[in-house]
Amino acid sequence: MKLAEHDVTFRTTALGGYHKSAQGESMLDVSSAKVTHCVVHRVGNRLREEGCEFSQQEVRGTAELRGTLLRHYLTPLAKSGEDFEFYHESDISLNAAKHFSARILANEENFVNVSQNIAKHLYSASMHPSIAEGEFIVILFQDVRIDGIPHAALGLYKIEQREKFFDIEKSDDSINLIELNGIPVTSIQKGALIVGDDVGVFVKESGSQQTKYWAELFLKARPRQTRKSTSKLAAEFVKQVCSRIDVEAGMSLRRDLVDIFSASTTVNYRDVEEVSERYLDRDEVSRLTQQLEDHSGFSALSGSTLDSALLTRRTRNVLRQYPLGDGIGLTVANPKARLENCSISKTKNGYRAIIDIELGE
Repeated sequence: MKLAEHDVTFRTTALGGYHKSAQGESMLDVSSAKVTHCVVHRVGNRLREEGCEFSQQEVRGTAELRGTLLRHYLTPLAKSGEDFEFYHESDISLNAAKHFSARILANEENFVNVSQNIAKHLYSASMHPSIAEGEFIVILFQDVRIDGIPHAALGLYKIEQREKFFDIEKSDDSINLIELNGIPVTSIQKGALIVGDDVGVFVKESGSQQTKYWAELFLKARPRQTRKSTSKLAAEFVKQVCSRIDVEAGMSLRRDLVDIFSASTTVNYRDVEEVSERYLDRDEVSRLTQQLEDHSGFSALSGSTLDSALLTRRTRNVLRQYPLGDGIGLTVANPKARLENCSISKTKNGYRAIIDIELGE
């Protein structure tokens, strides 16, 4: 059954790299989006041979339900989902999630049948013992706009944890509380928004590192190389460098990084490498960059331009924390304060530290 159009409208804006260039930014607007199809299947753990349960009918949705789906399932992915792209080691046409999603986006007539194929593919990727059985929700949205151009978008969601909540039961002379167990709508556990034909993929995945199968195995998608995602990698680079140098070098490195981050709205990745080479061997710096490229699939990080404000936010904790030794560290919470000097000596029962802190204007 096809869902009727809703009467709920709202606006959200998300910045993301939907252009093919690494620095492109496009506007994703869901203010006029509509839910046109929705179906729920149940997908188990393949390792435990739990199997799947397929629905043969679409969800019979009310206007309130469609509004909830738009607010809590579409908007969070549009606003804060990570910008990804499909890939495959040998041939992109062999990417199952991309193939089945494209079939629905091109022709919604076989929505339920193709959604079952997507559920079967999810089941084949659910091989880790910690992956829980749960509901798999597939939603087709229409009129998701990128730079003013309308697109169809497919939302894929896996529910692995339920929450307890209360409801009210009335009788003739009393009002009772009833404990129920249901699907939370305030957070997305596993989600993906696939927009148009090769336009873009937004991904959210919560849970432990052990069970992060959603993007890597099921979607077979990786972060798109944008200024935002490259800045995230650069922050990891800074963290790795800081963990490899001593306290005195760490103080100087942190000061130098703060200076170049605050000098302009953008900074080159190579500038971060060059500052790091003052305190860490050049070959080790190159090796760290190569590791990040290999892990992410990104290319030519050294030639990338980074967003200074985003990089500052992502490195805030590491740049404010100064390890002194043996699990002891100093955190400078005041963003205007700088650790200028730190003299550390061992004592009979521990350490003695003399610290100079400069307070900025």
